[in-house]
Order: sequence, then C-alpha cells, then structure tokens
Amino acid sequence: MRLRWAVLAGLVAAPVYAAAPAYAATPHFAGAAADGAHVIAEHRVSKRILDVTIASPAARADTTARLLLPPGWSAHAGRTWPVLYLLHGCCDTYLTWDTNTNVASQTKGAPVIVALPDGGPVGFYTNWWNFGAGGENWEAYTATELPQILRSGFRAGPRAAIGGVSTGGGAALDIAAHHPGAYVAAAAYSGMDCTMLPTATALIMATVSRAGVYPDNLWGDPVQQRPIWLDHNPCWLARSLRGTQLFLSVGSGVTAAGNAPTCPPGGQFLEAIVARAVYAFAKHLTKLGLPVTKDFYRAGCHDWPWWSTAFDKSWPMLDSALSG
Repeated sequence: MRLRWAVLAGLVAAPVYAAAPAYAATPHFAGAAADGAHVIAEHRVSKRILDVTIASPAARADTTARLLLPPGWSAHAGRTWPVLYLLHGCCDTYLTWDTNTNVASQTKGAPVIVALPDGGPVGFYTNWWNFGAGGENWEAYTATELPQILRSGFRAGPRAAIGGVSTGGGAALDIAAHHPGAYVAAAAYSGMDCTMLPTATALIMATVSRAGVYPDNLWGDPVQQRPIWLDHNPCWLARSLRGTQLFLSVGSGVTAAGNAPTCPPGGQFLEAIVARAVYAFAKHLTKLGLPVTKDFYRAGCHDWPWWSTAFDKSWPMLDSALSG
C-alpha cells in the first residue's frame, strides 16, 4: 500500500503561481473572529481584487485569502453581500482559482463576494488528527474564522455557498455537511467524494505524502481511526446535505484514445480514480432522494482547464442559490 501511495503521489499536478499587479488603495484592517483571528495586512490588487492576510489561531499561521468584490462594495456600505467560497486542491494556493479559471469573468457584475482562501499545502481544508505533529485546523479557519472576519469587516452577509476542486472538492462537501444550513449550495469539481473506497483512500494518503507529510497525520490510520475517516466521507455524511443544492462534476478519465496532448502525465488516470468515488456519491444521493445536478463528461483530465469549464456550468446554479 505504501508503494501504491508513492506511485499515485507522483500523479498529483504541480502548483501554478502568478504574480499580482500593484494597485494603490488605503487598507482598513477591519475584521476579527471570536477566537482572536484578525486581519494583519491588505493588498488591493485592483479595483475588484483585494488580498487579505489573516493571523489564524486555527491554522497556526498567517494565511491569505483573495476576495473578488462585487460592484458597489465598500467596507462601510449600508448593505451586505452573500459569499461564494472556492477551495483549491493539492498543492495550490489562494491564487490558483483566479489565475486558472474564468471565475472573475463569470462572476463579474454579480452581487456576490467571491472568497478564495488558502487551505494549506495539501488543500484538504480539514482539522488534522495529529495536530501536534504540524497539522492545522484548516476547517475551523475556513468555516468559522474566515466567515466571521468577512461579516465583521467586509460586509459579508449570512448567505453562502461553497465549492472546490480535487481535495478541495471533497472538503467543500465535508464542510457543508459539518455545518448544516450554513451553505445554500455546494459544488465539487473532480472532488474526493467517497473517501472510504480503497482507491480513494490510497489516493488521499498519496496526496498527503507528496506534500512531505506523514499520511496518518491527516485523519489517522484508515482502519484504526475509521470514525474520523467516516466523518470526512461525503458518502457517510450525505444526509446532512439535505436542503443544500448540490453540483458534481467529473470526467471519466482514461479512454481508448489514450492521454490528451494537453493533459499532464497521469492526469487522465488520476481523473478515472476520482470518477469512481464521484459516481458512487451521486448514486448514494439518488438512493437517499437528494437532488443533485451532475456534469459527468467523457475523457477529461484532473487539471484546471476542465475545472474552469465545469465552474462555468455550475455558476448559474450557484448564482441562483446565492440570490435566494
């Protein structure tokens, strides 16, 4: 199994980084959470884009979130706006949603704050089992600290939706299930959806290993700490998603034609592994009578160009849900 993790780890895509242009603006350094998390820096990248750095006790780090602001936004406005949280996967950063998808153009003009938070080097946005060995409580940051900061200092309202790619896709479903009623919609693009499938478990452990972390530090051993793994298994948590609008997107991965020229090595094979978990989750939702919008396409690759297209397809549903 350790060998399989090592092989699978080599298939995880490398991060993409981009420098942000400068934009002169006066920061207001507002926003705080109940546990003491607070804004320590702001960088106005453009009229619409604001990068906010937060000192987070939960993440035990200073971490940055990119905000795509709606028309008319002001920290002192007399109204609030709903928030769409979009989570990256391994091994990306808070910049990659903006630099690798159409999210800025798709949401332009919408009365919605789009929040692109960091989720640590592995991108699971989770509270780690072995916190003392370098783990962090990224779910507490994403689902509690950041929303409190956005509401107290950035005119965010209580209405929210959440989505994510790859490990962030499974995290979006986990967070929505752990906080029933907090998110009107949840979307997973090639997400880790049924984590107790053997192939999914092996892939998750491989992803953590690739980031240079001992895999058991995440949620413990899959057998010995089975209840913890189940608590991060969207299939197990599905009933808690009742009332949340759901969108699932995944490609079938490997085809008879082989790898597409634009797909990173192993990207289609990786998507095929993920697809099995997504299909299982969709089947389970149907069995429970929970509606879901599906974007299941042939071939495809575990990479940003496909997730960008999937987000474009999901945006009308997310926009409608956030509009109430």
